[in-house]
Amino acid sequence: MLGPMPKTAKTDAKKTVLIVEDSIDFSNLLKFIVEDDGYEGVQFPVQQEDILSAVKEHRPSVILMDLALRRKGGMEYINDLKSDDETKDIPIIIITGRDLGQKDVLDLQMKGVKYLRKGRVEMHEIRREIRTAVTGKNDTPAPSSPKGPNGGGDA
Repeated sequence: MLGPMPKTAKTDAKKTVLIVEDSIDFSNLLKFIVEDDGYEGVQFPVQQEDILSAVKEHRPSVILMDLALRRKGGMEYINDLKSDDETKDIPIIIITGRDLGQKDVLDLQMKGVKYLRKGRVEMHEIRREIRTAVTGKNDTPAPSSPKGPNGGGDA
């Protein structure tokens, strides 16, 4: 068989990560990180407000989202996604420059949304969270040696 395979067979296709970020530079950086790990990075055009249609079209394995978006806030998008039966189980990772209050952080946790703070998180941590969300497995290695004065055991 010659030529590329059609992209309709989702089982052989790359896992997709939808990037919802209005900073072009940060969106491009996230796309680079995602694609460097072998996933397909799709940048959501934030001037478009219908995230449900985009998510249903691309069927991402995970959604990376800023909260401070120009047209519609990330919290509104999360509520839309989590209240729709087709999209409610898609993992969402918030990567934002906003400090959230305890109430907002708890609200995100209750919805199963991961919260990362720009400027306080390293790129390798973002990469790890994306991999964990896509694969469903935490790839953090177990400690190879005990740590701390008591050997790292439970007290």
